[in-house]
Amino acid sequence: MADIDKVFVILDPTTLEQSSLLMAESIAQRGTKAALHVYCSIHEKSIRAEAGVEPEQSHADARQRVADWIERLVAPSRALGLSVDTEVEISENWRAATVAAVARQDCQLAIKARSPLNRRRRLFREASDWQLLRDLVCPVYLVKTASARRPAKVLAAIKHRTEKQVYTEANELIIQTARGIATGFDAELHVVTAYKDDFHYPDRQKFADRCGLPRNQVRAEMGAPAEAIIKIAKEIGADLVVIARVGKQSTKRDVGHTAAKVIDTLDANLLVLPMTEST
Repeated sequence: MADIDKVFVILDPTTLEQSSLLMAESIAQRGTKAALHVYCSIHEKSIRAEAGVEPEQSHADARQRVADWIERLVAPSRALGLSVDTEVEISENWRAATVAAVARQDCQLAIKARSPLNRRRRLFREASDWQLLRDLVCPVYLVKTASARRPAKVLAAIKHRTEKQVYTEANELIIQTARGIATGFDAELHVVTAYKDDFHYPDRQKFADRCGLPRNQVRAEMGAPAEAIIKIAKEIGADLVVIARVGKQSTKRDVGHTAAKVIDTLDANLLVLPMTEST
């Protein structure tokens, strides 16, 4: 992540703990000291209008309260010498407002605390993580609540057979990004891939050589890619998993089957790199 010069930090106004800001600080302190754009969108319906107070004034008061809260939150970041600016919006649709704000700021990375996902929301795909990933065009870092700032183990998940060029490019980007993170945080890098059956089993030494890693840091698992990623992440105790979300130009709202399953189930930080399939 050495080439990142601006990070978009998405705050959650419903909680005191802002793991997205803590992770952004950790990333910004390394490499080129990226600037932070700290953003909070308030849902319009959450603002209570008092009797005798005009709606415009209620909105202004709410915006100021949140702005003051954010200034207190970012004071430690500024004390570290980081460049920080802040933004507060009131919107009927905070997800759409967030996507538009990321586009305005031209950030190379967006960081958000992972949303809790119960069974009903999983069935109906209502998680805010899903909805943001469908529309954001920059990499998205989803952070577990109370997660460690420094990842000790980074897991890169790549595709075994790449019939299309976009998957070859995705594999290269995933490994390059994961290696950069592992180097920057002095973490251990692992790579996982999934294969369909014994006939498609990859040569482990060739796989290791391809990744530039020792054999004991690459794994090939038979079965569905999402299940392989989740299994190996748990076995090695991965703090961060790096995957790609490959969508089609004709279906911008497609998250990708593997990415979707991983988002639903993985118990770790997750970095999702967007790729677009042209055909």
